[in-house]
Amino acid sequence: MFTIRQFARGEVIFRESEVGETAYIIDRGRVEVLRNLDGTAVHLAYIEAGEPFGEMSIIDEKPRSATVVAVEPTTVRELHRDDFLKNLSSHPEVTISLLKVIFERLRETNATVLQLYKSHPELLPHNASRPVRQLIGGTAVFLEGLTPEAAAALPEVRFRIPKFPFRIGRLSNDALAHNDLSIPDQEPLQISRHHLSFVQSGDRIAVSDRGSRMGSLVDGMAIGAHSTATTCFLSGHESTLILGNHSSPFRFRIVLNQAQAASS
Repeated sequence: MFTIRQFARGEVIFRESEVGETAYIIDRGRVEVLRNLDGTAVHLAYIEAGEPFGEMSIIDEKPRSATVVAVEPTTVRELHRDDFLKNLSSHPEVTISLLKVIFERLRETNATVLQLYKSHPELLPHNASRPVRQLIGGTAVFLEGLTPEAAAALPEVRFRIPKFPFRIGRLSNDALAHNDLSIPDQEPLQISRHHLSFVQSGDRIAVSDRGSRMGSLVDGMAIGAHSTATTCFLSGHESTLILGNHSSPFRFRIVLNQAQAASS
């Protein structure tokens, strides 16, 4: 299930923005996690023997969020995503170990974000600078296909989103895929296994990236992939959504309809 790999001191194990589907567990040595900030490599953490890294790549399809470099001769066990899925039941101890790390790092991230908001309340979402249409709780959100591919992906011509969050992703046999709407896609892929979700925040509706590789466009605004934006609040009565890049055939109209919601 594992591939043993060795890295010399100073050797790059993977780079920020690379696409990968492998996680690593350090058997011997130590690595440094670095993030590029305006052309400067910024230290984030050291990871020691017995600890995993790169684990999010076996969950989503998003490019690596940081660069990892061996700071001394290092031996790691490399786990590919396909092997992880095949051995969910036969090697539960590996699964549990990696999931514990993922959940712990998510908790740490949430704590950091809360502390950031506490120190800088101007960063809270309700103070977003982009004009936002104020929505009531009963607003209905509809999706309509603007291309044959998009129309075929919807259960109805004018599909009403039944709940929030509403998750959209690529149709696959992936055991970790969790979507409310799964859309068939073919090479070159535009839609990720976990692509985006419609979410409700107070009286507003937003489109939020879920770690997609190609990202999306909402009224021309890029979210996900290489964009720094991951969430876009909807404004106006209609918006255009493209799953993937500008050449993607998966183009939809989003319609916000208060009148329909009030009568339903």
